[in-house]
Formats: sequence, structure tokens, C-alpha cells
Amino acid sequence: MKQKERDGRKKRLTEGAANGAVALIFLIIGFQLAIFVMKVLQRPAAPEAVVSEMPEARRDSPAGGTDKPSRESPAFPEEPQKSPLGGYKTPATAGTTAAVVESRKPRRVESFRFNPNTVTREELVRLGLSERQAEVIEHYREKGGQFRSKSDFAKMYVVSDSLFDRLEPFIDIPKLELNSADSAALVELRGIGPYYAQRILSYRDSLGGYYTTEQLLEIRGIDSSRYAGLAESIRADSTRIHPLRIWELPEDSLARHPYLGKQAARSIARYRRVYATEPLKKDRFTLEALVEENILTPERARKLRPYYCE
Repeated sequence: MKQKERDGRKKRLTEGAANGAVALIFLIIGFQLAIFVMKVLQRPAAPEAVVSEMPEARRDSPAGGTDKPSRESPAFPEEPQKSPLGGYKTPATAGTTAAVVESRKPRRVESFRFNPNTVTREELVRLGLSERQAEVIEHYREKGGQFRSKSDFAKMYVVSDSLFDRLEPFIDIPKLELNSADSAALVELRGIGPYYAQRILSYRDSLGGYYTTEQLLEIRGIDSSRYAGLAESIRADSTRIHPLRIWELPEDSLARHPYLGKQAARSIARYRRVYATEPLKKDRFTLEALVEENILTPERARKLRPYYCE
């Protein structure tokens, strides 16, 4: 008896499960059918519907007939162009990647001489930098940054190697002229503080001016490494040097010149006294004559040549 009850209960469970599966299948089919019907109803109207909604003035021809839309009309959009590989090119509609690419035009880049310490943001953009790059350079200068040489401009992280290679011939940073510079200008040089600025000015006064920037190497403390750091930023105008009148200046004035000293000044004074009693001969009063008399070495005579005045 109990066995029959268990068999009946199992049969009812099996039939219930089968009926539930069938109901679930019909439910899924009905859901898919509903989605399909909604898509069909939302499909855009056919071109003929667009034509039927056109104003009467456009649909009726002057002869009383009906104008049909041409292939160029909005009812028949232009067919997409086929690519060489057999596909179709994506039309460049607003907002698409193709439209963005087509809207980008190559920016005109100019090349002209400029000083990176004074060039404006607009001029930097004309030179090929972006607005952001130009802004970074402006902020660098506003914070006290200064471009003392072309290599300083190349060190800016917003200046790529290719950009610098193109602009390098046009960078024009005025060099500091040593014979007219004051202490305030000299301390702006790389590696030159107030101490060395004063030494440069003192040595300039002793020499009578610099005829070459390499004379800075004669100053104690300015070695080749320090000089290399400022060589690109300086120049010497030899027309500003003061002449050295060896045959007229007193002994003590000659002794103060770095290329003479006390011993050479004493010898020159004696030399002048000896030949002062003889008729004036030009060949006696030359640097070459002083070298022959062993008063000056050839090296000292070479250094004195730019200052020498007969």
C-alpha cells in the first residue's frame, strides 16, 4: 500500500516538472516574439514615405506630373564608396572618428629668429609649440627662470629633440658684453656670483678691457670648467679696450698692467732713458725691439699687441 502511494507521488512530481518546462519554453518564445515585433515597429520609414510627406509644391511638377526624387536628393543618400579591399568607407558624419580626422588640418608652422627670454606665447605657437608647451615656458620665466644659452632651451621637457633641431638656428639670445657689463649683469651668468663678478671687473680695469672672452681664464678661480659654463653667454667688444701707451706712461702705471709687472716696467723705463738721447728711431720703439732686448717674452708681446699704441 505504501509502495503504491510513493509511486503515485513520484508520478505527480514528474508530470509537474514536465508541465513547468513546457510553460517556460513558451514564455521564452513569447518574449523573443515581442522583442521582434517592437524592432519592426521602430524601423525607420522607407524612402517612399519620405517622398509622400514632401510639400505639394515640391512633389508636383510644372507640367502637372509628379517629380520623383533624384539620386542627389535627400531621399536617396549618396552610396558609400567602396574601399580597395572590398569594404565600404565609414561616412564622415558629425561625431564620428572619420569626421574628427577629416576636420584636423595641418597647422602652419613658421620659423623666425626669437629670444626665448622675451618671446610671447603667441609667437611660440607660431613656431610650432602647442598652447600647453608655450604656457610651460611662460611659467618658467615668471618664476625667475632664464635661458642663458641655446642648450638651456633644449633642456625644457616640453621641447622635443626634433623641435629643438628645427628651432636651434633661429634661437637668438643676446650675449653679455664684458667691457660694458656691470656687477648686476655679471652675477646673472652661470657660475658667477658676487665674488667672481668683482674679480672680473677688477681684472678688466687692470687690462684696459677684454679683447677676447678667453682672458677670463687668466683670473684665479675661473678654470676651464667654469668658463665652459658661461662661454656661450658672453662676448668681448675689442673696440672698447683702452690703448696702452708704453712709450709715454710712467713706470708705476706700466707696472700695474697684468702683462708687464714691475720688472718689465723698470726695464722699459730704463730702455726709454737710454734711447731718449739718440735721434728718434721708429725701429727702436716697437714691441719687437723689446723682445730682442729680452725685456718682453714673445708670449707677453703677443698678449700686449691688441693694447699697444705707438
